[in-house]
Amino acid sequence: MNVINREFFNFAVLSVPMAQVIDAFAGLFHPVLSHPTSLIFPQQSYQAEEDGPPLLLWSPICAPRLTAFMPQVASGDYFVVAYAHERFGFPLVSVRSTGPEYPDPIHEFVVYEGQGVKPRRLVRAMLGEPNWDFYTEGEPLPFENLQAYKARRIRDRFTRETLVTYVEQWGAPIRNAEFWRSAEDAITLVRTRRDK
Repeated sequence: MNVINREFFNFAVLSVPMAQVIDAFAGLFHPVLSHPTSLIFPQQSYQAEEDGPPLLLWSPICAPRLTAFMPQVASGDYFVVAYAHERFGFPLVSVRSTGPEYPDPIHEFVVYEGQGVKPRRLVRAMLGEPNWDFYTEGEPLPFENLQAYKARRIRDRFTRETLVTYVEQWGAPIRNAEFWRSAEDAITLVRTRRDK
């Protein structure tokens, strides 16, 4: 099964080569060091289990200028995306999407450019309490389907298919099977403390 066909997926793509990401995290005051790890898509789990696979960063075969990142659910791995845009200013896209039967359905597309907390663009449709909600922030990107945002049913304004298309238009070929493979080791990041 392709990752983008899962009931739930959550990942980010940084528009910089993996070596640059590794160097940036290693250069922090408390370095976050990289270690090789296995890339086992599509079996890669999102669950933070004791012996489960760690957070992943990899360089897609079909797009070596990009770095893909997949966190584990509820594991605190989101520091990678936060540091990438807030501290390092790396351009990136971050997405979440659920299938129709998943509890708390959501489709979310967020683009960051330059340093800072605010995204350049956010598009989200989600089931809230008790109804669907559609939200956008920032100026639309040239490839967005603005007409779809006027759909009568809120859940139809931003779908998984649209989200995947947006990610590809942004520059990450996630429908290509080679995106989920790497010619070099995937890595995980491990926090360390400098000796005083």
